[in-house]
Amino acid sequence: MSKNISSLGEDDDIVLQNINGTFFNVCFNLPPNMNFHVVWEDDPSKTSAPARARTDQLVPLLEFQMVVIFIITQATHHLLFKHYRLPRFISQIVTGMLLGPSIKNKLGTFKESLFPLISQDVIGTASVFGYCLFMFLIGVKMDVGLIKRTGNKALAIGVLSLVVPLSFGFSIAAACVYFTRREQDLEKVFFVAGTHSLTSFAVVSSLLEDLKLLNSELGRLGLSTALIGDMLNVIITSTATFLRVFMGTGQPKYKIFTDIASLIGFLLTVVFIIRPAFFWIVRHTPAGKPVKDVYLYTIFVLLMLSAFLSHAFDQTALFGAFILGLAVPAGPPLGSALVKMLDCVASGVLVPLFVTICSMKADFSFVTYDGELLMLDIILLVVTFVSKVMACFVPALICKMPFNDALAIGFIMSAKGIVELASYSLFHDFKTIDDQTFAVLIVSVLTVAILVPSMVNYLYDPSRKYAGYQKRNIMDLKPNSELRILACIYSHYDVAPIINLLDVSCPTGGSPIFVNALHLIELVGRSAPLFIDHHIHEKVTCDIAYSENVIIPFDQYQLNNQGAVFVNIFTAISPPNTMHEDICTLGLDKLTSIILLPFHRKFSFDGSIESEDNNTRALNCSVLERAPCSIGIIVHRGYLRRPSVLYRIAMIFLGGRDDREALTFAKRVSKDPRSFSLTVVRLDAEDDHTMPDWDTILDNELLKDFKHNVGNENITYIEKTSNDSVRTTGILRSMMNEYELIIVGRRNGLQSPQTLGLSEWTEFPELGIIGDLLVSSDFNSNASIFVVQQQKKLKGRINISNGNTFKL
Repeated sequence: MSKNISSLGEDDDIVLQNINGTFFNVCFNLPPNMNFHVVWEDDPSKTSAPARARTDQLVPLLEFQMVVIFIITQATHHLLFKHYRLPRFISQIVTGMLLGPSIKNKLGTFKESLFPLISQDVIGTASVFGYCLFMFLIGVKMDVGLIKRTGNKALAIGVLSLVVPLSFGFSIAAACVYFTRREQDLEKVFFVAGTHSLTSFAVVSSLLEDLKLLNSELGRLGLSTALIGDMLNVIITSTATFLRVFMGTGQPKYKIFTDIASLIGFLLTVVFIIRPAFFWIVRHTPAGKPVKDVYLYTIFVLLMLSAFLSHAFDQTALFGAFILGLAVPAGPPLGSALVKMLDCVASGVLVPLFVTICSMKADFSFVTYDGELLMLDIILLVVTFVSKVMACFVPALICKMPFNDALAIGFIMSAKGIVELASYSLFHDFKTIDDQTFAVLIVSVLTVAILVPSMVNYLYDPSRKYAGYQKRNIMDLKPNSELRILACIYSHYDVAPIINLLDVSCPTGGSPIFVNALHLIELVGRSAPLFIDHHIHEKVTCDIAYSENVIIPFDQYQLNNQGAVFVNIFTAISPPNTMHEDICTLGLDKLTSIILLPFHRKFSFDGSIESEDNNTRALNCSVLERAPCSIGIIVHRGYLRRPSVLYRIAMIFLGGRDDREALTFAKRVSKDPRSFSLTVVRLDAEDDHTMPDWDTILDNELLKDFKHNVGNENITYIEKTSNDSVRTTGILRSMMNEYELIIVGRRNGLQSPQTLGLSEWTEFPELGIIGDLLVSSDFNSNASIFVVQQQKKLKGRINISNGNTFKL
């Protein structure tokens, strides 16, 4: 190819603009001409046969282009970037670079055939339409009410993160232009400094989601801060657009006033007519029922109309889509329905296509064309980036955040992604920046996208706050002290089994239980996680009554046990892969002794599997690894406790920390022997030396204390000998139909003769060997299982008074 398409003549430019129409000419963050300068033959008369493909061949060609881009993107991500925990966005940029004009090798002929000139309008329009949907969904997910709840720390960081880099960037840009006497580049360098100083909520939200930090303390601060910055961005970019129209040639000067009036009218219509209509839809959608299709189709039509109207008053086409998205109530039912309907196609297919196409426009052969301008661009990028990091780091440090956390929030707020990439693409087609500056900016986005996740992963570990030195378990509680329990509810089916287990703990006025019930809901239709404390009636931004089917039964349970049970209800709406942060943080804040987790399998009364949720299982495993206290997993397989019937409970004791914790919980049953019967079965092995001597002493002491209560009614202690797994399996099988609840310790990592060989057949390691055996299909029983893991030992060493050092 002899030249880049950006160098087409004036007549050619007019022809292309006429082909493409006018709707997307000034579309925000996208090439106005829609041709995505990625071809290598500028003159259509000189193109090869594939370039002169007929119109009826464009759809198959578009499909093949998407397949090639998808394969390369997935290959680079899974083979290279995924191992370093880097986002998919990086692989999409790299794919564009590989398919772009910079790499001119033996694949050049293939790339010419793959992206002929006639096909570029089609693939460009498809990718831009996907980005339009993406910005609409970003608006849908954003909770504008979060601004009202933003603290002074987030407000200060959000404002300074924009003001400081803008000030430094513009000052350095003006100084460099003055001393180098490159007045012709003033608009260009101001653009570089300005765009690199902005913060995008969409980019920060995607980064935190990729790093699984959305509902961490740092993630919540980052979202609040980014929301403040993004609102300022909208104001600045809208004002800049008006000024561009006012100062441009060929437009009547009064047009800016008509544009402002049109914009105000559009905003008033969205706020006072469309948003109340959306709330009307929410109110008229029954709980648990889907939103009617006619409402969703109407909103989609409004989306297209908003993009057209915003273009009409000289704003970007995506401005209207984004504002309309902000008007949609976040979360279920309306926001969730729109996200489920559009997100798969927009974020999964068309947005990666848009990123790749934008980066394909960069021609890195121009980088060495103007060395002085290249150095000026690099200086501006470094200055704005460093000043932005420091503008966030210093106020965070003043607010007494830990050094690493303060530095991490600085990097988070400096993240760059698809929004910045699209802005550079737009102004490149406006010819505000030349090819060389555009290529440098693409490299800067790629560099920052690699640097920021790496630094945040290095600086911030959300699990470190759980590594406290205070013992939080049942075994170390003082006699008759209050028992603090965190009960996790995944669905309303979990309420009855948890209340059943709370009854087993035998709460009394002298030994009450404090229950923090946490209803966990998957985050759909919103970007920011939501945490609601129903005890203080925290007001949320949407008129939705969360967790009513959880609040009512727990309130009734507290009413039935006045003075013995105290309940607080919470709702956490967050992504499934980070829900453990909400659980562990609440457990830490509420000084919880044990966390109750429902098993991921639901069993029917005949013992068959009714449902299974692998996301719940992954969540339980994450909590087991990070919890700041003891854990109990409830496997409900049948009976609920009836007050008029004796509820039979068994505890299987082999020895070890987890078994001692389980036995301590089981001992609470002795407070009400008329309602419960407890049988402790110790499985002992002859000449068993696998347990440490200290553990054996602790086991014997705890059992000796329990035997003092054996004389009480319905309290039984049995010792049985088992030297192999076959004998153990037989003993357990004989017990299954004699009890309604069996309590066991997880005994993770412990081996003993009683269970030797069983670990190789374990299906659910989170239940331990015995727990897994009891819930297997080989044991045909309706007995529920309660598996207990004591608070994990701390890593490190401690010194005691005699000078000896013990390893923990």
